[in-house]
Amino acid sequence: MSDRTSAPPGEPRRFWTPAPASAMPPRRPAPDLSDPAEFAARVKLRSPRWQGPALLAGLALFCLVYSMVPGDSTLPLSADGRRLVLLLLAGAFAVAAATVLWWDLRTRAGAYRRAHADFLDCGTVAQGYLTSLDVGHEEYRPAWVLIDSRVPDEQAARLYAAFDTWIDAVLADPKLRRRVVIWFRTGGETVPSESVFGADATGGFLVGPQLRGHWKLLLPTAGGKWKVHPVLSADPSGEPVPTLGSGA
Repeated sequence: MSDRTSAPPGEPRRFWTPAPASAMPPRRPAPDLSDPAEFAARVKLRSPRWQGPALLAGLALFCLVYSMVPGDSTLPLSADGRRLVLLLLAGAFAVAAATVLWWDLRTRAGAYRRAHADFLDCGTVAQGYLTSLDVGHEEYRPAWVLIDSRVPDEQAARLYAAFDTWIDAVLADPKLRRRVVIWFRTGGETVPSESVFGADATGGFLVGPQLRGHWKLLLPTAGGKWKVHPVLSADPSGEPVPTLGSGA
């Protein structure tokens, strides 16, 4: 699902045909996100927006405290009138803070319900591989390769080998690397592997910088592309995310 029509520079499709289905880091069992509660607990879809409610609550507290401070008002009000106005403002800010927080939690819950339905319909979970390809603007931000957890082991190994040899070739040529980065940024930061290696190379993605983690959730967007979301996972083994493309 992508509107990208041009292949990247450097003829990467030549790396698909000879790509051996050889050794790759062991594939892990994909997390089961079919349960809505598990989905909401593990997928980083949208963080709660605390800034607005916190600011409003802070203003409410300020008005409440200031109403208890004796002194002349800058407004033509009596001491009792000044205190009443400040208490009313404190109450209004407190109600506004609670309303904004309730609205945020409600819309966030709705977003998770819709995202879970989209996942069950046509989303997928993919294993992430960190690369050495820097696609950042002003700081080092490496691209990632994602391989769909549903593809057979042979196809996954071939995708891994093709991306590995292609990225190494790109990194070995500074001019080609710049052209590939420009191509990547111009076409959007979620590129299906078919757009890189050809129609047979299904099941992989080249994507922009991500939070570290072994698993990513891919959901379709209205524009026919894919949106990547981190899948939170407490890994007791402590194993680092596997890397792809040595850059040697």
